[in-house]
Amino acid sequence: MRTGVRGIVVAAAMVAALAGCGGGGGTDPAGGAAGATGAPGATDGAGAGGKEQSQPASLDATGLLKALPVSAEFTDGTYTGGDPEVVPEADAAKFCADNLEGVDCAGVKSGSIKDLVLAGNSSDDQATFTLYTFGTEAEATAVLKAVEKKRQAPQGEGGPFTPVKVESGGADESFAVERDDYVGVYMRVGTVVSYVSTGDFGRERAERAAQVQIGRLKLVLGGGDPDA
Repeated sequence: MRTGVRGIVVAAAMVAALAGCGGGGGTDPAGGAAGATGAPGATDGAGAGGKEQSQPASLDATGLLKALPVSAEFTDGTYTGGDPEVVPEADAAKFCADNLEGVDCAGVKSGSIKDLVLAGNSSDDQATFTLYTFGTEAEATAVLKAVEKKRQAPQGEGGPFTPVKVESGGADESFAVERDDYVGVYMRVGTVVSYVSTGDFGRERAERAAQVQIGRLKLVLGGGDPDA
């Protein structure tokens, strides 16, 4: 259900090169772990009237990789997958549009992607996790709304997508659709948009995959380490 951009950048090669992505140096100035920038409690000088203004939580390259789920978090089977990849800003707009229905991903800074496939299964049980970090929450929200509108439009020979209720596990915004064996869950936390695309997962497992993703994402955005 996605075009995908493969082999853009191998994760390890990009961490150092993109250390400044997301508006910070990879460390929460309020004491957070590497990966989260502008984590809760961070400030960026005085705003209107001399009041300090909090910056929305965002992710640098390290955080984009760390926030992707690992196979050990899924208890319904053994999952395998390729190495996670991170996408630099120069390629981020195309990467985002290719995976999010061709919408204009204005403001996207970088992204990351990882596949998980159920081992030893002849079916196509798989999930693809993609994250996109934006400069502002408004930009992230605009892209999420554009994708939702596109999913509601007629879809040609494949027929329409059906909106479904999926509990995201604490996203700021979310919606989900299904068609045949596909379930897609789209979510936003702060300036980060998450898309969980599943095939032959069914709605319940797709919901669980979305919750795993949001749990890791929120922890990393808050300055934590989900693998500690």
